[in-house]
Amino acid sequence: MGSMLPSMSPRCLLLVALLTACGSSRPATTSSNETPPTEAVAPHPGSDSASADAVPMPALPEAHAADAPRTPPTITDLASARSALREGFYAEVAAAIPSLGDSPEAKLLSAQHLLETGQYDEAATLAGTLTGEQRRAGQTLKAEALLERGRLDEAEAVLAPMASDSDAHRAHLLLGHLQMRRGRRVEARSAFMLLIDAYNDDRITRRDAEGLCYVGMAASAMGFARDANDAFGESARADATRFETMLEWAKVFLTKYDAGHAEENVREVLQVNPAHPTALALMARIRIEQSFDFAAAEDLTARALESNPNLVMAHVNLAGMSLRDLDTSAADAHLDRALAVDPNDLEALSTRAAVRYLADDDAGFTRAKAEVFSRHRTYADFYDIIGEYAEWEHRYPDIVAMSREAITLDSEDETAHAALGLNLLRMGDEQAGIAALQDAWSRDRFNVRVFNTLNLYDEVIPDHYQEVEAAPFVFRFHEDERATLERYIPQTLQRAYRDMVRRYGFTPEGPVRVELFATVPHFSVRTTGLPNLGVQGVCFGKVVTSISPAGGPFNWGQIDWHELAHVFHIQLSDNHVPRWFTEGLAEYETLIARPEWKREMDHYLWAALEDDQLPPLRLMNRAFTRARSPLAMMTAYYASTRIVKYIADEHGFPKVVQMLRDWGAGRRTPEVVQRALGMDLEALDQAFRAHEMQRLSARRNDFSVNFERYVEIDPIRAAAEAAPQDASKQAALAASLLVNGEAERAQQVANLAIQLEPTQPVARFVLARLSLGQRDGAAAEQHLRAILSGGKDGYEIRLLLARSALGREDTAGAQRELEAASRIDPERLEAWQGLSQLGEQGNDAALRFRALGRIARIDEHDREANALMLAHLIETEAWDEALEIGEMAPFVDPHNAQSHRLLAQVYLHHGRNDDALYEADSALVAGHEAPAEVQILRARALKALGRGRLAREAVEAAIAADATVAERARAALN
Repeated sequence: MGSMLPSMSPRCLLLVALLTACGSSRPATTSSNETPPTEAVAPHPGSDSASADAVPMPALPEAHAADAPRTPPTITDLASARSALREGFYAEVAAAIPSLGDSPEAKLLSAQHLLETGQYDEAATLAGTLTGEQRRAGQTLKAEALLERGRLDEAEAVLAPMASDSDAHRAHLLLGHLQMRRGRRVEARSAFMLLIDAYNDDRITRRDAEGLCYVGMAASAMGFARDANDAFGESARADATRFETMLEWAKVFLTKYDAGHAEENVREVLQVNPAHPTALALMARIRIEQSFDFAAAEDLTARALESNPNLVMAHVNLAGMSLRDLDTSAADAHLDRALAVDPNDLEALSTRAAVRYLADDDAGFTRAKAEVFSRHRTYADFYDIIGEYAEWEHRYPDIVAMSREAITLDSEDETAHAALGLNLLRMGDEQAGIAALQDAWSRDRFNVRVFNTLNLYDEVIPDHYQEVEAAPFVFRFHEDERATLERYIPQTLQRAYRDMVRRYGFTPEGPVRVELFATVPHFSVRTTGLPNLGVQGVCFGKVVTSISPAGGPFNWGQIDWHELAHVFHIQLSDNHVPRWFTEGLAEYETLIARPEWKREMDHYLWAALEDDQLPPLRLMNRAFTRARSPLAMMTAYYASTRIVKYIADEHGFPKVVQMLRDWGAGRRTPEVVQRALGMDLEALDQAFRAHEMQRLSARRNDFSVNFERYVEIDPIRAAAEAAPQDASKQAALAASLLVNGEAERAQQVANLAIQLEPTQPVARFVLARLSLGQRDGAAAEQHLRAILSGGKDGYEIRLLLARSALGREDTAGAQRELEAASRIDPERLEAWQGLSQLGEQGNDAALRFRALGRIARIDEHDREANALMLAHLIETEAWDEALEIGEMAPFVDPHNAQSHRLLAQVYLHHGRNDDALYEADSALVAGHEAPAEVQILRARALKALGRGRLAREAVEAAIAADATVAERARAALN
């Protein structure tokens, strides 16, 4: 075997998917991870297109259901009990233990069960009674249980005598971890080196999966990720079924931002034991790291606590999620539970300090910080934990300061160097940021965020991106896009900036950097260090990053206007504005900027209000963190927009500004609302809801089934079983069964419901969906018509009727239903998309372009609809409408040379000759395929502006480009 640690093996044993080369060079691979933004623009609900020959069926939400019930094992002896414990049948093992006898082996199994289910005191007591051959295992388990309770002195008293036992590998590991918890690094290293020495002298062999895992854990604790990865890999090869190896290896992956491989390892454990508490709690953290899926993380953590109610990691998970909601009371309650189990847990204590920090409780933060450092005087991870929550609340200057404090405590803390570098970049200090990242890289060749970011700045930005200064901005554009983008983006954002300075009465600290990246990976790496962020724009306070028009079909105007608004909100509030307010206010800014930038989400807001799915204002951040789907996230954005609009309309925009200033002064949200609006938070919440319910009241007549309310099946099933003759409760159960993937049973229950009540609308809707899924259009239509005959009508009913009609090739019937749907809700896209495609397929230009006109206005990101509509309007000489659609074009697709040419033509018709000339020039910059035609437009505009010489030059250029246009070109001078 190769040696480890002291001599540092020369082998290139690298963390899977993170590094591919040894030595000083950085690796060439990156780790993929989806992370929600800090102040990002949510995707538009109309981003996906649908065709009329497959009218979209309203989507079902993802069900976060627990695993299917498992058949309990029969436990007859110790072997079957061990197997059952491994598979997570904790209750069955507990019931069987009395029948297994009083042997030392049976006692050890019982102690292991007690430890895994969180009965730590009982486990320590029982394990301490073991003697003979089981004494070492018993003492080790006793110490482990004591450590889980934070009883460090007692645990050390148990472990210290085993330091001289050369075969007490697990005891050596626990002793090292105990000393690390106390900040005694020298003593910890001595304990860990007992394992490394055992590896190097072959007392831990390649076949010893358990010992190899301990070596990996020791190497990881000392910061040697490469050797840890090597040891875990060897352990897995020796025994691919060993849970602890998989979970500890996953933790290493997770610390290096490789959540994908961490998930693979944890999933292997959960496939065997779906109730494993540590695996479930770790998977919850992976879900947060991957996509901030708090709903899934909450479910996983709850399942972990079912198995082990005293799992500190799980309680800290819940505290962290509450803290991201800014629900400090709930966070403190979860931490009370954690610290009642282990009052010395450094992560829990640090998270408690984070609660005080986000509550702006300086005295409380100081006390909480002292609690941590009284236990471990150089615990630099304290600042990393605080920084995680500070980043969520976009307090980047504080993260920089805390990273520097961490480096003062531990100059070799690569995590602190990385955090310092990434956050200096986010604040616009690129020189210092890159230097800090290079320091981090010299200490840790496994941090994929550092690697990706340095590669971007070393190999991509210098060669392909260029800076443009236009006060108060510094822009970064891709070299291939610069010529076009600098004609539109600076002037647009300067106009927005001047307007916001006037209305907010505030000039942000600058310069403001606005960086547009031509690929999603470039944007994502610049923003987070990882290549798949999943949003289009992010604001850090003085730096805005976004995807450029070359990077995707996004309306750059809406995105960057939104992000610029955050610059004002973040700075004016001193980085203290709640997420729901700043997102709503940024959306409000785009709403008042251009009419087509409005989000058409009234239907979904109505459903959330009607079904009481919108959190109260005091917990409004939960609408973002607990969103179970992209649609739920977009509804959170829209609801926040409407709240801000309500405040601005009812109380005046200056009150909005006052609220930002009050947050900046350190006031909490209830006080901010009371001071600015003269009402408490609950009163504002009630007034907003009453206003919106009144505004949207006509939507009561739009019947739909909100399947989000049927995800949790257990209470719905219980209600249905308690009232078997209640048609509505049976229908609810059918809907829940459908959501949870039990289609056959859903059909049976829905049929029972319509036997009780023939026109029961929810049951009929479920049956219609099932029928369409079975390609039985006739049955679907029968169920849908039954809903109509019962007095209900709705947009989604009409969509499904259109699907049914298309299934029998009745295009006229499909058009009637789609027209009906568009009348019920003219702001939703699906019906218009279907009508557009029907018009195209049936050569009905009037239908097609009537629908395309609506699509272009509803979906401000749809390039194709905008371009087709603009060309059609000019062809039909609908000049006023052409002006409206044409002025959207530079925001939708600024690189479309033809759209610039057509807009120039529209401006000429309206006598806006300067604008016409500008658009014609843009067409040439964008590389129009017929430059002669563009030059003719330029000549006409120049002639109208009295610039005869330049007009003649344009005519000559037209003829030089295409001699066949000579006569038309010269006519432009007449």
